[in-house]
This record gives sequence, C-alpha cells and structure tokens, in this order.
Amino acid sequence: MNTPLASSVVRRRSALVGLAGTAVSLATGASAWARGPSVRSESVQSSLQAKYLNLVVAQTGESFADTFSAGDRYDNDGLTRLNRLLRDYRTGEVKAVDPALFDILARVQSKVSQPLRVLSGYRSAQTNHLLHMAGFDVAENSFHISARAVDFSVTGVPVATLGDIARQCGGGGIGIYKSGFIHVDTGPVRNWSGD
Repeated sequence: MNTPLASSVVRRRSALVGLAGTAVSLATGASAWARGPSVRSESVQSSLQAKYLNLVVAQTGESFADTFSAGDRYDNDGLTRLNRLLRDYRTGEVKAVDPALFDILARVQSKVSQPLRVLSGYRSAQTNHLLHMAGFDVAENSFHISARAVDFSVTGVPVATLGDIARQCGGGGIGIYKSGFIHVDTGPVRNWSGD
C-alpha cells in the first residue's frame, strides 16, 4: 500500500503524533517552570558560577584578585597567572598547580571575605631541601613539591578558625601552625599542628 494517498495519511499521522508530543512536553515544562527551579537547574547554576580568588604573596607583594574559572571550566589565562603567582619565588621555577587547590582556596575565601596572604605555594625539591637543611619543619616529600599545597594566613582570623574553615571547604591535609599560618593541600585527609 504505497500509494500517494497512503503516504500522505502516514505523514499526517506522524506530524500529529509529533505535535501531540510537543504539546505534552510544553505543558509539563510550563508546570515545572511555574513551580520554580528544579534541583538539577540549581546544580547547573552553581556549576556555572565564577570562582574568585584574592591572593597576596607575602614575599613578593604580587597579587591575584580575579576569577579563575566559570564553574568547572577553568580559565587558562587565570590558571597561568595563578601558577606564576605561586611559583617558587626563590628559584623562579613555575609549576602547574593542582586546580583543586584553587577550588579549596576559593571556598575558604568566600567564607573569610578577605585576601589570603600566601607564605608558600609551589616549592622546588631544591628549595625544600635547603629549607630542611636550615632547620625549617618541612616534609621530605611535601605536597608543595608536587604543587598541591599552599601555606597562608588571613589578617584577623585565628589559625584554629582558619583550619576549621579549610576542613569545611574540603581541604585534604590541614596543618595549623602556632606561628600564625595554616597549610592546606589536596592530598588525603589528615590534620596536624606545628610551631
């Protein structure tokens, strides 16, 4: 039954079925829209939010006050600038920092609403060894060497409070130092204190 009339009936039926499906979709979508945003749309919105950091490096005075990603999409220029900012300032060596570390710092930043004063970001193996030889309390296999750690402080925020905030923000290793700073890294969850 492949006549022009039969083909025309089939096309009309297909068109009507398609239109009916569209009408149902529109009606369902309209009622969902009237109820407000769904959990899915809220999570999509939060995954698109720009992530902001305001960092000042204590030793160089250099700073970064800008966005570095729109949700899960990192801005290459922002990451390049942050990597340079957190370089080993003693040797000038730059290494790509784990972006998850920037995410943790951005969450901390959102809770303290002040610049984070960076004392140490990436550290070359050479610098780490020199610090160890000079008597500083540095781990031999520090996460600083793999560009997965930062030491920082925030003016007016006690280090114990800052450590609690970093834990809430998903920090892996959290070290609280009596001398006035905390260590945060993207390694396994662990906590310690130091001088």
